[in-house]
Amino acid sequence: MGTESAHTPDKDSEVPVRPPLTSRIVTGTDGREECTIHPKDATPEELLTKWVSATGDSFVDLDEMR
Repeated sequence: MGTESAHTPDKDSEVPVRPPLTSRIVTGTDGREECTIHPKDATPEELLTKWVSATGDSFVDLDEMR
């Protein structure tokens, strides 16, 4: 079995800055929606690897969840 460890940053270390994100929702020809989130200022090359997509029930409307 493997072991798990939690990383706790040092008090003096800087907290990484999160990039501003943007999202797109695309409806396929089959009617299924896919939401893709990526850094807002990503270059075309970065968009090949810096993204995450969700389909169907994997994402929800923020206002409905509040």
